[in-house]
Amino acid sequence: MIFLAGFAEVLFKALALIGLASAVGGIVLCLWVLRPLNRHDHGMEQCLKTSLIIIACGCGLLVLAHVIILVLESWALADETGRWPLSQFVKTHFARASLIHSCLGLMLCAASIWLLKRPNSRPGWGVMTLMMVLIMVSGAWLVHGVSHLEHAVPLMALTVIHQFGASAWAGGVLHLTFLRRFLRRSFKGMCLWSAVLARFSLLAMCSVGTLLSSALYLSYHYIGNWNGLIGTAYGTMVCTKTALLALALCLGSLNFFSVRRWLQKDDAQGLSRRAPALVESEMFTALIILVVAAALSSQPLAVDAASDRASSEEVLHMFLPKLPQLVPPPHAETLNPPNPSFGSPANHDKVQSNFKHNVCGLLVLIIGICALLDRTGKVRVSRHWPLLFLFLAFFIPLFSERTGIGKEGFWETLVIPEELQCRLSALLVIGLALFEWRARAGHPGHSGWPSVFPLLCLAGSALLLTQSFTAFASKSSFLIEIPHTVIGFLAVIVGVGRLVELRLPKPASRLPGFLWTACVVLIGFVLLFYREA
Repeated sequence: MIFLAGFAEVLFKALALIGLASAVGGIVLCLWVLRPLNRHDHGMEQCLKTSLIIIACGCGLLVLAHVIILVLESWALADETGRWPLSQFVKTHFARASLIHSCLGLMLCAASIWLLKRPNSRPGWGVMTLMMVLIMVSGAWLVHGVSHLEHAVPLMALTVIHQFGASAWAGGVLHLTFLRRFLRRSFKGMCLWSAVLARFSLLAMCSVGTLLSSALYLSYHYIGNWNGLIGTAYGTMVCTKTALLALALCLGSLNFFSVRRWLQKDDAQGLSRRAPALVESEMFTALIILVVAAALSSQPLAVDAASDRASSEEVLHMFLPKLPQLVPPPHAETLNPPNPSFGSPANHDKVQSNFKHNVCGLLVLIIGICALLDRTGKVRVSRHWPLLFLFLAFFIPLFSERTGIGKEGFWETLVIPEELQCRLSALLVIGLALFEWRARAGHPGHSGWPSVFPLLCLAGSALLLTQSFTAFASKSSFLIEIPHTVIGFLAVIVGVGRLVELRLPKPASRLPGFLWTACVVLIGFVLLFYREA
């Protein structure tokens, strides 16, 4: 149960970070962008109210997530009789800090609801700013730095600054996306949204600069050296987070240049065509970054794992081409697998896992090649390539990670995070097959079917990136999970690329279209050459 509780805790930590970003990013956007513009155009008052609603919802999500995390922590600490040590747990620094953080979230939610009726109140915004500062400072006792014997205060302070920069950027992009959906109903609304976007560009640059500068200091103290970056779970998640941030910055820079053209050449039509797709894609990438940050907060620091690190050669070995394992292990061994010691899977389990991943890789590779053929328009039957996902969805639960086609019951295995994620993955793949095939077989221009595929890809990437590592992982387990992290990152590119392709007009949509299809092929190769450490 403790592993299932750990997996659920990461998911709710991600929701807490998303709620924090929605609240803090919304307040910063209102103070920096919406309120100054409201002095010149009173049409912005409704935008302020929309952002206040999002802020209130974000605070509610933050409070709910932290309450559930406290319940999960108590559940994980229950003794053999099932008794929860609530009285002892509430006395811990973590529990008290979480409760204070949640109470401040409730107060911020109440303040935003009060401000809805008077969005131009200066004292009201002063209270909102003070509450934002307090809720950020209270989060300092929930980070890695609080447990350090040396440099604890600077690490806590820099982590808060890092979180503030991330929240101001990610939350601001989230609010921009919702404001665009609200303002697109009229020509004046689209002009207002363009003005908001132009003013937000400077805020985004300052926020990302704050995020990156604080990240350098934290990485120096938490990772230490190159081997800590490459050979530990914490370092690998930092690399993943950095790669996702680079993807988001690429989208943001394209947006920035679109705004520059609008300001210099009055290219309003070009901005209205390109910016919404880029902002929406940047928002989803930012949300995945927050999911990775939640997983990162559950990892032991790289400097604390000096004795069990993988070398760069061992990491590289996981991606070298090999002869795929396309034959399953003997059925008798599958029904009665040996009991391996903790952290060291038996040879049968390695063969079973290699077989499962390699066959999945072959299927994904075929899907990617068929998708590339469909892009040429010369092979008409290839437009049905999404249905090939159904073969993958059937194969995944049939040869599951631990039991294969063994004797354990369906419900008994759901308490194992890997098994639960396996079944969730199968459901996601079925969704990918049916929704994308329906979009391509019907009239995608007149429905929301095409958008389901990228959203499911992003959901799958979040699932992969949250399940990649556990706090008790050995070096062998860490090496096994590295390919899954790479697949999770490539799945983000697939989702974002498909989303941009759908939103941008031709010929600008051709490059992202080819990019996401090529990433499907790369995912196939990673799985085809997968090997147990």
